[in-house]
Amino acid sequence: MKKTFQILFLLILALFSLGQLQRIQLTKVTAFYVHDVFLVIWLVLSIIKFPDKWIKLSKKMIKNKLFLLTLGWIALGIVASYIIAGFSPIPLLYLSRTAIYSLFGLSLTFTKPFLRSRQLQLWIAVGLLIAFWGLIQYFILPDTRFLKYLGWDDHYFRLISTQFDPNFTGIILVITLFLTQTFKQKRGEETNWLKIGASLFLTLTILLTYSRASYLSFLVSGALFLIIQLIRSYKINHLLISIMGLFIISLPFLPRPAGEGVKLERTASVLSRVESNSSAIKNLQNYQWLTGKGLFVTSESKQDISFWKDTAHFPDNLITFILTSTGVVGLIIFLFILYKFSLDLYRKDIFIFTAFIAILIHSQFNHTLFQPFIWLWISSLGFSLIKIKT
Repeated sequence: MKKTFQILFLLILALFSLGQLQRIQLTKVTAFYVHDVFLVIWLVLSIIKFPDKWIKLSKKMIKNKLFLLTLGWIALGIVASYIIAGFSPIPLLYLSRTAIYSLFGLSLTFTKPFLRSRQLQLWIAVGLLIAFWGLIQYFILPDTRFLKYLGWDDHYFRLISTQFDPNFTGIILVITLFLTQTFKQKRGEETNWLKIGASLFLTLTILLTYSRASYLSFLVSGALFLIIQLIRSYKINHLLISIMGLFIISLPFLPRPAGEGVKLERTASVLSRVESNSSAIKNLQNYQWLTGKGLFVTSESKQDISFWKDTAHFPDNLITFILTSTGVVGLIIFLFILYKFSLDLYRKDIFIFTAFIAILIHSQFNHTLFQPFIWLWISSLGFSLIKIKT
């Protein structure tokens, strides 16, 4: 059975690298990824193989008051939405995917397809592969404005890779860059060329996304990582300092062909996000300040069954999304969970912690945290580290 889990794990990661190319769009607001199917198969097989582990995990969840409070509050918000606006399966589909990804991450603690160090290496390989696909796309197909007719944002001379989006590609490359810092120098080797080469390659591809949210995430979380590493081990990470310095120096020299997207001083996207978030808050009814509209409830959920997708279902800012979805009470619960989870990561893995902070920074400008690929990454490398307390 272990061999089966290994094959499934490798297959899931391979499909992950293909990004939106393996997306199956059913309607405008409903889609699934091929890797979702294999994640369900993974969970079914793990239940068959490790029923005692799942029973133990279920008991811990039931006894965890914070988990029950969170689940209850989310359910209350969705039920309230159904009573007022009518039933829609869309929020349940989003929640199902979120749950499947989360359970997959938790199951890695006992299925153990590979040693954790090996899993980390495989995720780095996936990130590097996404960077490689992106570089090929940038040089061979720099004009991707035709994707607008399929519901995606139009981009010109920006690295979008298989995510079809420079922002989400950018944050995947950023978190991969932090993971490459785990590369150990071989005995007898004076210079860790693998770490240097991977870091430079990822830095180049991050620059070519022209994603300012990814730039900010990299620089701020990178600075935080340097400070923590200095405090913990009294060591100065010369490579990361050099990479960050090179990154900043390179910004003025980036190619600027015609197009708004490559202008780092552009304001249109900023104004659009501000307007979107402001509108989401202004549209809250009186009672929704307490319960929210319901997690993953969209205005299009009930009647829109057109084929072409629409990427803008939710507010871009994470705080705004949680506030409008679960209300003030839900936001307080979420921030508390975020604090506890971040603290666990900080204590157990500084590299995953730094990558998670980068995701949170990025989430202030994009709907990043709950983006399927990012959530799958967090589940696999983050949730597998935590222990559910009763």
